[in-house]
Amino acid sequence: MGIVLNLQLSAFCNCKIEPSAKNISILMEKINSLNIKEFLPNVTTGQTIDLVKGKVESVSNLGFVTVDKSSQIMCQDDRIDCVFNFAPDVQGDFEGNIENLKVILKLILQESKIVSNRLAFNVNLLSDSYVGNLQNTSFGHNIVSTLNFYKDKELKEWSSRENIWHEIKIANVDEMLNVITELSMVTSNPGEEKRLLCHMDINTIHENSGYRFGYQSIDEFVDETKKIIMNIKTNFEELGRDVDD
Repeated sequence: MGIVLNLQLSAFCNCKIEPSAKNISILMEKINSLNIKEFLPNVTTGQTIDLVKGKVESVSNLGFVTVDKSSQIMCQDDRIDCVFNFAPDVQGDFEGNIENLKVILKLILQESKIVSNRLAFNVNLLSDSYVGNLQNTSFGHNIVSTLNFYKDKELKEWSSRENIWHEIKIANVDEMLNVITELSMVTSNPGEEKRLLCHMDINTIHENSGYRFGYQSIDEFVDETKKIIMNIKTNFEELGRDVDD
């Protein structure tokens, strides 16, 4: 079945949530009242460059993190990221975790009265391990296309990237998504365990950057992207199950 490494739901905006004691207290209480995970405040420091003044300034960003550091919420100047990381032996309910991310981001946008101009969902998956040359597996036969020079040779590195535009509706308005999937071969040293990494990046296209996504938009965006994610995840796992055949 493979391994889910992480899920990340993001909203891009131009409204900073100041890391004040009031904002920390209100948001932490609201987020924890969802009973999804227990978050603690985690204010981080970053840097911005003022080209006019020619100065580098330090800025504080609001964030929250779980005690085990497996989940983070990061509120920066131009984006809000909600991230769940998973250990190989603690996977949880995949679709349930997507829904939980949706609820958290929706709450933050609603409480902070933020409207974003782009939304994104990122997923990282690992295939089951395989032995030998990738090209000799069913997985390899399905996804690897090589030049003649590389045939009958053991690949030390391999990757592919595909992107299409896919139309969805949010608030009865047509929205276009980039649906990007990257596959790459990864090896764990010194055990030489081989797996394939699948990275999905589904985002509203950069060409449309009007500020139009309020908290009400999150439900439709996630519901539509979840269909795509589940389709790609299922296909990735089906290919992975054949590696020993």
